Amino acid sequence: MNNKKDQKVSAHPISKMELRDLLVKALLPPPTQGRGGNQFPDVGVTSHTGKAYRFYSDLIRDKVVLVQFMSIDSQKHFPSLEHISQIAQRLGDKLGNEVSLYSITTDPEKDTVERLAAYAGEHGIPAGWHLLRPSEDDSKTISGRFARHLSRHHHHEGINMRMVHYGNGSVGLWGAFATDADPDMAVTRLGWLQNGSPAGSGIKRAGPVDLTRLKKDKHSNRDV
Repeated sequence: MNNKKDQKVSAHPISKMELRDLLVKALLPPPTQGRGGNQFPDVGVTSHTGKAYRFYSDLIRDKVVLVQFMSIDSQKHFPSLEHISQIAQRLGDKLGNEVSLYSITTDPEKDTVERLAAYAGEHGIPAGWHLLRPSEDDSKTISGRFARHLSRHHHHEGINMRMVHYGNGSVGLWGAFATDADPDMAVTRLGWLQNGSPAGSGIKRAGPVDLTRLKKDKHSNRDV
């Protein structure tokens, strides 16, 4: 008779972090045509580089973007910029070319352009990632617009600094995930939205080889 007490079951216990990441991937919806599409406020914002922009016209329209809200002082308690930097690293050369990152301060009174520039220099913020300073009222206006894309579970009064918004401004597709979510998952989701090359006039044929063609691969039954 087998002694069950002597039997040892070896299983790799899943950590809370791994379980959270699995839930994030499974439960967060893919980007959708968000309510209001691309009706974003076209308010003025200033980058840590010192350059002024119109939020929608210059930074959202026709771009694939990642947007989050933060303040420099809040980094002591919730290092959101540290999490975003992991995404920036994984994007590599795509950052600033195919994807733009925007971190919008919720405390423009303290986070002056000079302070944002100093933070960017100290922490090596790469090109393509802008620390943005709107006015206090405009910061709330922008945040309120993005809040429309959040589920009731994540939506609350005030500015949500624990969610990251991502989207393609050329088609109005938007989604969101937790700021401290798996950075590889974040890059994958951004990849869903990147603009592809339009199909040309010549359509490639798939299926059995056209035997009437002079040039064909005799070792394959597909012509692609």
